[in-house]
Amino acid sequence: MLDAVFLAVTVALFALVMLVAKGVEKLGLEARPSSARPAGRGGDRP
Repeated sequence: MLDAVFLAVTVALFALVMLVAKGVEKLGLEARPSSARPAGRGGDRP
């Protein structure tokens, strides 16, 4: 019985993630890269 509950919860979570992904895709939101930073060693060090 517990296996059936676990399976149902897992399927529901996957469905929820899929719905959220579809909604974000419909809104047209895209993952934007963070601001361009020069590739360096992280500041001046003495």
